[in-house]
Amino acid sequence: MTKNKVLWILGLAVISLALFLFFRLYRLGQVPVFVDEAIYIRWSQVMRAEPTLRFLPLSDGKQPLFMWATMPFLKFISDPLIAGRLVSVFAGFGSLIGVGLLSFLLFSHPFIALFSSLIYAITPFTVFFDRMALADSLLALFGIWSLVFAVKFTKTLQTEYAIYMGFAIGAGLLTKSPGMIFYFWSFLAVFFSLNLKKVDYKIIGKLAWGLLLALIISQAMYAILRLGVGFQMIGARNQDYVFSIKEVLSHPLTPFVGNARTTLNWLFLLLTPTVLLLGGLGYLNSKFRRQYVLLIFVTLVPLLYQAFIAKVYTSRYIYYAVLPLIPLAGLGLHWLFSRKGLLIKSSIALFLSVPFLITFVYLFKPAIAPMPFDMRNGYFEEWTAGYGQKEVALHLIDQASKGEKVVVFTEGFFGTLPDGLQIYTEGNKNITIVGSTYYVAEIPSGLLNTSIDNQRFLVLNKSRNHLSEADLSKLELIAEYPKMVRLDGTRESLQLFRLK
Repeated sequence: MTKNKVLWILGLAVISLALFLFFRLYRLGQVPVFVDEAIYIRWSQVMRAEPTLRFLPLSDGKQPLFMWATMPFLKFISDPLIAGRLVSVFAGFGSLIGVGLLSFLLFSHPFIALFSSLIYAITPFTVFFDRMALADSLLALFGIWSLVFAVKFTKTLQTEYAIYMGFAIGAGLLTKSPGMIFYFWSFLAVFFSLNLKKVDYKIIGKLAWGLLLALIISQAMYAILRLGVGFQMIGARNQDYVFSIKEVLSHPLTPFVGNARTTLNWLFLLLTPTVLLLGGLGYLNSKFRRQYVLLIFVTLVPLLYQAFIAKVYTSRYIYYAVLPLIPLAGLGLHWLFSRKGLLIKSSIALFLSVPFLITFVYLFKPAIAPMPFDMRNGYFEEWTAGYGQKEVALHLIDQASKGEKVVVFTEGFFGTLPDGLQIYTEGNKNITIVGSTYYVAEIPSGLLNTSIDNQRFLVLNKSRNHLSEADLSKLELIAEYPKMVRLDGTRESLQLFRLK
């Protein structure tokens, strides 16, 4: 390897790492706490404080690995939202390495691997969800590494890689239910990585043993959840999000057609058109057609499956499934890089500038970012977006610091309220936060009956404020925190009232 080539490799590695760190860490708390983030972080706080509740997420049918991973961060990071989001940043760093390594194993070229990592570092899809305290980035990490170990096991036939594959799949199962698809991914990776000209009974036996070992290890890890109360809730809650096979067969095109269109919209907006085009250019490299088809299948199978069965469908649910497309974009970028001609090489800047600039807009001006409806609606516009919650919590803490007892009632028993306030007021014995009905038609009786010696507050979203004039006259509006303007010009806001 020439000195010039080494410098290129080092330069690309440094640039990829620098862009990854900047796009993940800069203004990490900018996006307000999202409803599921509030729930997960609150669970982590409770689990950290009470060891007997380490399987608390099972009560809502959720696997607990993300919350377990968040617990140590809460010890060292004072802001609970930042602590939770750092788990996803670390998971994203693991995916950055995994995407590069998978590309190297499949295409045997360091530049393709580094181009893949560079694209991962700047793509809006990866940047956004690597900055959220959600389980999806962690799930994507284990998905990529299950592929890495499956390919490595097939190439070397060393049992240790089958063991690592089992650990990766098992960790995915402990993160979210879609981790089940990693079994199929691993099988595909083994099949497409196999040199069919050299196959014999001995090799087939080793592959079968490795896959069986991975299955045993992963299922043994998943069986840990049976130690917690509520294991059966995982299956029960999954039914809230997907149609049964019987239901799908009765209406095969519903919701498939709508979900498929939505998926294409997400890929266009979040992977960006130029990254998709780079993925298409990768097919022109005839040397790697087999590997190309593998990654296409690995992506298409879960996307099509979810489009057929999903009742609830949001962009983060497919995040893990689209990461295998990034090595294809790296392959296409290398194809351009290896062409002769100044015009072709200069087009590389154009291909990379589109995801870079869109990500830049996400970071500095999210209101004008080309964002899918589900993301804008959920993370920035509606009750699920936690604008003002930290500010309200700081106001309550300030009141409690004066030695006063503070009682707060919120709309909703679960989610952004009251969990969004509880994560910031954790451990403050002078503050009591109580959830109530999400449709607030009257002042909660519990708040009215609380001793007047306490500071009494009511927190709710404006759209859920259905109080009568008589009730409103008993309240003083302390602050109102507006959320992002909707496309129709209207605006939700969080209201903080004090009972007079």
